[in-house]
Amino acid sequence: MSIKKQKISNEGIKFSIEKDDKEIVRAYLYLMKNDLHKQPFGLMEDVFIDKSLRGRGYGTKIVKKLIKEAKKQNCYKLIATSRYTRDKVHKLYKKLGFQDWGKEFRINLEKE
Repeated sequence: MSIKKQKISNEGIKFSIEKDDKEIVRAYLYLMKNDLHKQPFGLMEDVFIDKSLRGRGYGTKIVKKLIKEAKKQNCYKLIATSRYTRDKVHKLYKKLGFQDWGKEFRINLEKE
């Protein structure tokens, strides 16, 4: 018995807002596929708002745009991850319709 390996192509879309030629807000939507569903699922990653501009609605604006795009891309679900310490982010995600669905397990593979 052996493990087969098959390359699967996925794509990503970057959303950003600039002010004075500087990126102040960004978020990525990765569209991923598997054999369990005909439609892709979305992974929202690296949502960032410049520290000096947080609390002004930029996060809501960009996440809503990303959700709209995930729907347009016919995603059957959208996953967002967040660290336990990010209570304000969790409140925003819940306000926008996300549910606390489980845990994220992670292993960092970066070289030190």
